[in-house]
Amino acid sequence: MVVDALRLLGPCLSTELAEFLIEQYGLSPAAARKRISRAPSEVRRLGHLPFSRKARFLYLKDEYASPRYWENLYRSIYASQNAYSRALGAVAGRRVVPIGQFMVSCGAPVSQKRHISADTALKRMLDANVLVTETYPGLGECVLTKQTQEDIIRHGEGALLAGVRSRIIAEGILLDSIKEWLRRLAFASYNKVCIRPDSAAQSRKVGNFVWDLTAPSYIAGITSWKDKKISPGFVVCDVLLEDGITTEHIEPFLYKAKSLQALNKVGRTMFFFVAGRYEPDAFKALRENGIIPATPESLFGKDIAEAFGDLILSLKNAAKGSLDPAKFDDLFYRLGKLEGAAGNMRGALFEFVVAELIRKTSPTQVQLNKICKGEDGMAEVDVWELKEGVVARMVECKGMAPGASVDDEEIDLWLTKRITRVRHHLKNLDWKDPKPSFELWTSGLISDESLQRIDKTRAANIAKFDLQVVGPLELIDKAKAVNDGPLLKLLEHHFVGLDLHHA
Repeated sequence: MVVDALRLLGPCLSTELAEFLIEQYGLSPAAARKRISRAPSEVRRLGHLPFSRKARFLYLKDEYASPRYWENLYRSIYASQNAYSRALGAVAGRRVVPIGQFMVSCGAPVSQKRHISADTALKRMLDANVLVTETYPGLGECVLTKQTQEDIIRHGEGALLAGVRSRIIAEGILLDSIKEWLRRLAFASYNKVCIRPDSAAQSRKVGNFVWDLTAPSYIAGITSWKDKKISPGFVVCDVLLEDGITTEHIEPFLYKAKSLQALNKVGRTMFFFVAGRYEPDAFKALRENGIIPATPESLFGKDIAEAFGDLILSLKNAAKGSLDPAKFDDLFYRLGKLEGAAGNMRGALFEFVVAELIRKTSPTQVQLNKICKGEDGMAEVDVWELKEGVVARMVECKGMAPGASVDDEEIDLWLTKRITRVRHHLKNLDWKDPKPSFELWTSGLISDESLQRIDKTRAANIAKFDLQVVGPLELIDKAKAVNDGPLLKLLEHHFVGLDLHHA
């Protein structure tokens, strides 16, 4: 009876199954519950994830991870309207979420009495195998649904991950632009605007929640007086540059906003949510709760909004090996009107530029963001070129503004951590020949102290590996050598600078 009912209903909550048995077979509630508790072994129960009224999610063994399984499970989770439904909505709306961004997007507090914390929500959903973690190139450790993971395994990770990474880069540029917008209007304390990923999660905490952007504000209307002293209010903002934002996608933000407003000890707060486009119900829900449902167009105008769309598309294409230097030159001009945008674009784009320069003369396939496993942790190689008996080249990329300097600590990390971990990775591959070449390509300047450190490391390891530095002028020479005019122009205008080039 129970098996036949599940065949008809599909995976469902035990309460739904009991109601079906009562209606269709005339069982009493107690008899229905007993039938379910004594169901044969082919009836499985999802563990770790609690539902209301002590319900369990039931499914037949042969239906596990089927399209109907995921559809019904998601429906049951969303209907619960709790921390797990909000976490699922956040991850489903973003497809792949870097682990450091999960605490912002899931809507759960860092810690709060009688509330499920972000860490607890994640652990239980991982234990239930609804969510999983995976490490991906260019993104690091990420949270995603089990269903999305299976889709990536079946269809490959290229297109999906390129889209996610491009969106996150664009969101970073947008957040930097919003930061400058708030500062110019004196809407927020000038030196206290914190954004991801520049600021640690703890510094982006208001109340018990973490946000993409936070800042204290002394604007009249959200300030208050305590002990004869003015107390600031706050501006908080989360960003999701996707179209078709639904109520499930914004529910975590709504929960954070409502919970924060209920805390007496937190000052008045102005809430922004920024997305590409909203479904009508989601837009209405934000407005009804006093939240500003912004878009790049409503903040900065139609031209800038279109430029963000073009940026995401261009970054996707670049990740697939199709770099259009002329397009990026145009985007630097269009988005350069936003303060802070050019710097973020420069850092994100530089590894694509380096990969393009290497690809034009490479005897093998060039790979971006190769993840290597060392004895004491992971290392990501920005540009990876490896072919037995031909080439072993691992490039670290540092895209900087013309005349800017590379941080000495970054050089130290490259020499002491990343190279060591990549060498261990090569050892596990039984790499023999040729001798590996570790290279630092940068449009920035390197201090004399770091250059001396590099020289000493090179001399001490001459028999084990090569160590090379490609600086601003060498970048120009390489662009000329491959006879790529648009790429040369891009480097001259936005990375090296004409003054340095002609010096």
